[in-house]
Amino acid sequence: RAGADQPPIKIGLSMALTGVTGIDKIDRSAASERGVAVFNDPHSNSRSVAELAMGEIILLMRRTFEASTRLHGGQWNKSAAGSHEVRGLTLGIVGYGKIGSQISDLAEAMGMRVVFHDVAHVLARGNARPVSFSELLGSADVITLHVDGKQQNQNLIGEEQLSAMKEGACLINLSRGFVVDHEALARHLKTGKLGGAAIDVFPQEPESGGAFASPLQGLPNVILTPHIAGSTAEAQEAVGIQIACQVREYLKLGVVQNAVNLPSLTHEEYVVLAPYIDLAGRLGSFLAQTGTGGIEAIHLTYGGALAEAKTDLVRNAAIEGLLQGSENVNRINAAAVAQERGIRVHEEKAESHRGGSASVFQIELHTAAGSSHATATVLHGEQPRLLEFGGIDIEAPLEGNLLVCRNLDVPGVIGKIGSILGEHGVNIANFALGRERTGPKPVKALAVVQVDAPVPANVLEDLVKIEAMLEARPVSLPETKF
Repeated sequence: RAGADQPPIKIGLSMALTGVTGIDKIDRSAASERGVAVFNDPHSNSRSVAELAMGEIILLMRRTFEASTRLHGGQWNKSAAGSHEVRGLTLGIVGYGKIGSQISDLAEAMGMRVVFHDVAHVLARGNARPVSFSELLGSADVITLHVDGKQQNQNLIGEEQLSAMKEGACLINLSRGFVVDHEALARHLKTGKLGGAAIDVFPQEPESGGAFASPLQGLPNVILTPHIAGSTAEAQEAVGIQIACQVREYLKLGVVQNAVNLPSLTHEEYVVLAPYIDLAGRLGSFLAQTGTGGIEAIHLTYGGALAEAKTDLVRNAAIEGLLQGSENVNRINAAAVAQERGIRVHEEKAESHRGGSASVFQIELHTAAGSSHATATVLHGEQPRLLEFGGIDIEAPLEGNLLVCRNLDVPGVIGKIGSILGEHGVNIANFALGRERTGPKPVKALAVVQVDAPVPANVLEDLVKIEAMLEARPVSLPETKF
């Protein structure tokens, strides 16, 4: 089991992958805290599971396993007692997803009537009929379970549900071990209330080769298998191919498919969202480098078209930028790290279109020293732009080496900034200006100067000596890569 109690990861692990629907062997919280993306492949082995379920339905109704066990023990007992065709019987499927719906098709092809129950509204296949859970329990000759690992499914089939099943009905569980109360199931099998069971998953499962114990052992017409429903050569090959594709698409294209601690993104969604994920990291870093004091709260606002997108990675990128310099913070674990440090994160989605931009992103930062906020957007699909900082509108690039100056809006300041930079050989690439629209004169002004190289400390010392200068801070951001 990979979890928090295991030795620290020291190899730069960025992905953990498992070729099954359940991920019980991976501690998702520990993975998220360490910034490891966890992926699974819940579908490639679904056909194998469906086929085993169908085979076990036939074996149970023909009592084949019981007859085989007796013959292995030297007892010849040819009898039709308790043996039935599956044609004409009613199959109840609990969980009508990828596996359940395939079983539905196979069962109808064998002549079975199919009823199903699912918490979600799903489209019936063929002549299958959706029914309530209680109706399914009381009408099905065979019930097969295909539900997920959510906590509410624990003991889904217990004493009450087993009592409600038809006399002589059979139960199959290839989903999760904790879904069925095995003690109660054993009692109903021993009394003859139920005609048989096939169980592939258990509440506690040992490692391969380990000792196993269950109240279901030794009971007639009970098939026990060691969690092998999805274990076929074909399934393993399909899983391997799918996982390889997921690795490639995540690392090369940014596509998130079947991740359990990241929101799923198609390639098309990622192409649209990637510039804003990048923008959020830049804006967070900008505020981190221009602010002071420990972070207490973060308020994120998504405006325009961005409000309709999946913004989890945008949020995490912003937090990662704000916490830059902290060890082991990345876009997977950033939200968890913020929570661990007691930093409140609030998100809001609005329809604002500041400056005519289709999508805008704003961060409001609350620290022990006060609050600050900044708004940004992406121009032409690739250019990150600062639109507002500290209540002052501006349009400045969010890349490269920046000098952020706040001053009183009086004549001569811009010239002095340019002169000091020129005297020290610092070349100006872009000079953006803004000032407060209202307030007592002189109002405060803002300059964001993009330069070709980092501004040395002695230059900053000369800049803050300008009489109207309130502060001058260097900011270093990566060059754009789109």
